[in-house]
Amino acid sequence: MGGTLIRAVIQLFKQNHFSLPIKKPILIACSGGVDSMALAHLVSRYGRKVIDPKLVSLLHLNHGWRKESATVEREAVRALANELEVGFLTKDLDAPSGKSNAEEDARLKRNKIYEALAGPQKKYRYVFTAHHYDDVVETLIWRFFRGELLEQKQGILFLDDLSLRPLLKVLKKQLRLYAADEGLKFFEDPTNADVDQMRARLRLELIPNLEKSFPGLKRSLARYTEMISPGNPEEVVHYSIEQGLKKFGITSKLNRTQKLEIEKLIKSVKRGKRICLPGGAMFEQTGSGAFSITLEKKVSSK
Repeated sequence: MGGTLIRAVIQLFKQNHFSLPIKKPILIACSGGVDSMALAHLVSRYGRKVIDPKLVSLLHLNHGWRKESATVEREAVRALANELEVGFLTKDLDAPSGKSNAEEDARLKRNKIYEALAGPQKKYRYVFTAHHYDDVVETLIWRFFRGELLEQKQGILFLDDLSLRPLLKVLKKQLRLYAADEGLKFFEDPTNADVDQMRARLRLELIPNLEKSFPGLKRSLARYTEMISPGNPEEVVHYSIEQGLKKFGITSKLNRTQKLEIEKLIKSVKRGKRICLPGGAMFEQTGSGAFSITLEKKVSSK
């Protein structure tokens, strides 16, 4: 089954015009759950056309929610890294306090760690995460009911800043079958079955009930995302730049002139060339397929 899944992964890279194999070190976020353990094993064991295993390291994050995360789950990820002969890193996140949205809090803290470890000028170029086909469906339905679908039509992006999601064409049940075939040890997070959490309720109750009336639901939503996903690498870069601007508090979109200048620069690969962006930010080409965004002046809060 490993061959089937890795072909789906490679096809996704090709559809997004992403050059393989990756030549720089990457991290694979690995919690100890079935999705991330399967991703780590698949890429490291069957993914030589994606990346040399010598450039792979597994990253375990302890969210501080359960003691098992910092003990048996962390050690299971370490053991898998040893078995696969890849690198291993581990980081602790502060547990959320009060009545904050635990999932959103954890997502923001994960992203901060990713940004500290990976990027064009960092030791690791990308972080692979185990978002899969079912996650795309769940996200689209979630956004529809929250009234956010018009602003965020694309479900889950393959490439978002420094995060790569190679499993977006793979079903959850395929990952479970792969884990069983390969004898992978993994852990079930009990919060995933807590229907008091909206995400879990969507996954366990709403989506299965919708599928009873609309058996082709997942396939239909997947086709929808394919129709509105960025169709070329320039569009992906434009989106990544606009996401980078948001980190500086700049919500302005790139205009046509800026997009054309950026596309021209990317094709020429002129290192050190700079382009003015909205809000006083600057775009600089730092290498083939790599760029940086810096803020040249303080952005007004008004």
